[in-house]
Order: sequence, then structure tokens, then C-alpha cells
Amino acid sequence: MKLTFLGTSHGVPEADRYCSCTLVETGGRKYLVDAGGPVMDLLIRRGVDPADIAAIFVTHMHGDHTNGLPAFTDLISWYFKAAVPSIYLPDPRGIDALRLWNTVVHGREPRLLNYIAYEEGIIYNDGTLRVSAIKTQHTGLSYAFLLETGECRVVFTGDLAGPDKDFPAVCFELDCDAIICEAAHFTVEAAAPTFEKCRTKRIYLNHIAPRRTEGIKALTDSNPPYELIVVNDGYEAEI
Repeated sequence: MKLTFLGTSHGVPEADRYCSCTLVETGGRKYLVDAGGPVMDLLIRRGVDPADIAAIFVTHMHGDHTNGLPAFTDLISWYFKAAVPSIYLPDPRGIDALRLWNTVVHGREPRLLNYIAYEEGIIYNDGTLRVSAIKTQHTGLSYAFLLETGECRVVFTGDLAGPDKDFPAVCFELDCDAIICEAAHFTVEAAAPTFEKCRTKRIYLNHIAPRRTEGIKALTDSNPPYELIVVNDGYEAEI
């Protein structure tokens, strides 16, 4: 599995970081986790055909995880018509909002897209990738994702209420090849005891607010039983 972090900023974009969006590639197929940045623009600049995106999985409806969706759905409605991704949203009102937005933009009923409202449990399995949604407490409808292939298991925590409150239990129960931890709302010092319990060798810190970066070097220098990696836009990871 290859991960390309297209956007790694926290609640707002920065001069060198877009908001949350990650390209996942495995078994010759491509997927997106979150769409907070200008996803279509970022894909085109990387030479990725929008038609190659099989599915988009949104952890929660905050703008820094969804603001790229109106432009993406607009463009696949009328221009990139070969693109037929399944778009997974935790709140069905988001589906209604995107349909209305595209009706206004196009001046008519837009092309019917494959929107899916999901709940906790296995939400996707195309034979290459299986995705399970795990409820978190960041919002009333927020989720972590467990991504599994035949040989790989990766957890995207999404935004969390706190590492001691709703860190996905699957990280303690199953061996994970990697954990992508969004760290906008807590420090690494606060998360360290939780990280110690995780059954993984690699934790990628994503979605970090600048004020939360203190302590990262100290934790890394303490030689924890996992590799701690801070990701920025454009970072590529082979899992």
C-alpha cells in the first residue's frame, strides 16, 4: 500500500500545507481518505486521472476534511465523466448539500453520483480494499477508518476528542502496519502513553497544529518501540 499525503494541515490551510486529504494506492486501485484540500487540482498536478479514484472516504463533515468535495463533484458531473467514485459521507445531509450545490452550479439537475451515507462497521469491500468505520467522539458523526488488504492493515484515526478518550481500540487489539494519527487537538506528550499500547511499528503524525509540535523531538529521542514520522504535503509512504 502506498500513501501520498496531499494535504496535512490542521483546521486551516497554511502557506505550505493544504487541509486533510490522502491518496491511497493498493492493488492497482486508488482511493482518497478525506477531501479537505483542492483534491481535483492536486490529483491533476500529480498526473492522476480522476477516473482512477475508486472511492472517497470522509471521516467527518468539518470543512477541513470536505471543502474539496464541491469542486471535485462539480468537475466529475460535467467534464471528467468517466469518473464514477463511490463517495462515503457520515452525514446524509452532506449528500443533499452536494446535490443542491451542483444543481445551482449547473442550473439543472446534475449527473447522478454514487453518494453513500455510512455508519459504524464494514462500509466498503471491492476485493482489493476493505474499509471499516470506527466511531469516534470528535463530532456527533465522526469516524476512524481501518483499511485492510490481503497483506496490509492501516488505521486512519481521523480527528479525535483525545488520545485517552476515543483512540481506535483496534490499534491495541490487532497488529497494524501503520497508524495515521491526526494530532490537531492534543500534544504528543499526552498521546505517548496511548502510542505505547499500539500494536504497530510506525505511527505517522498528520494534521498537526503548529502549537502542538513541541515534544515531538523529545518523544522520538526517547527511542519508543515504534517509528514516529511527521508527515507534510507530498510525503509518500510505502506500507
